[in-house]
Amino acid sequence: MKRLLLSIAIIALTTSLFAQSSADVRNNSNWTWFGIDYTNCYFITKMDFPNVSDLESKINAWNDLVLIEREKYIQKTLVGKNINYFTDMVEDLNSEIDVKSRLSNDGFLSTHIEEIMIQEIVDGYDIPDELSGIGLILIAESYSKPNAQGAYFATFFDIETKKVLITERMLGKAKGFGLRNYWASSYLRVLQEVGKKYK
Repeated sequence: MKRLLLSIAIIALTTSLFAQSSADVRNNSNWTWFGIDYTNCYFITKMDFPNVSDLESKINAWNDLVLIEREKYIQKTLVGKNINYFTDMVEDLNSEIDVKSRLSNDGFLSTHIEEIMIQEIVDGYDIPDELSGIGLILIAESYSKPNAQGAYFATFFDIETKKVLITERMLGKAKGFGLRNYWASSYLRVLQEVGKKYK
């Protein structure tokens, strides 16, 4: 009985904290887009990503595309929010990735990130002191060609404290022509879902 009551209390507390965090995100119209963090992403399978140098260039291109076509990827998905942009940090982080080591045939790596790890990832971010408000970043977990989908942790955090307010694993269907557009469609779908849930 005590265990049951403790479990109920934990669930109630977790639900209450999530509701409060969700309200904090929704009620704050000042969001900063930090980009897509690929430092924990695996690309599955090796056969489907045969050109390492091409993949390296696409990691930059995927973040650049959001900025170049921000009306499509940001303004039409995150409607009603005042979106600022700070992507220098993820560009620096992504430039340090050993892409070859991120290629794998292990399908289990499609789901290798646990939600508890997200706060540690965000704690490691180097964010300028002058930024404030709500930060939004997509932490890419995997691009799985066999599943034709990209997996991301859509993560909202308080910029000043780096406290994660909401993180949710979301899947985006990949489709289209060319390596860049094929996977860009996956994060477009995730951003559309984020916009609907947290408007």
